[in-house]
Amino acid sequence: MSSNPSPPESLVHTGSSRRTAVSPDPDFDVLWAAWQARGAAHDRAVRRRLVILAVTLAIPAAILYGIWLR
Repeated sequence: MSSNPSPPESLVHTGSSRRTAVSPDPDFDVLWAAWQARGAAHDRAVRRRLVILAVTLAIPAAILYGIWLR
């Protein structure tokens, strides 16, 4: 007969509404700003590529459309 071990105290819910204070990371704002800057740079690169692709496809499509309507 084996007895179930009790869970660690950190996992036991005591019913109290106390919350432990979490100290903010002082470098968080710097890291978050860098993350946003990288994301913005990536978005600009993707938009630039999509514009180039759209123009590259639109010009031949317009030429072919003009030829077929003639």
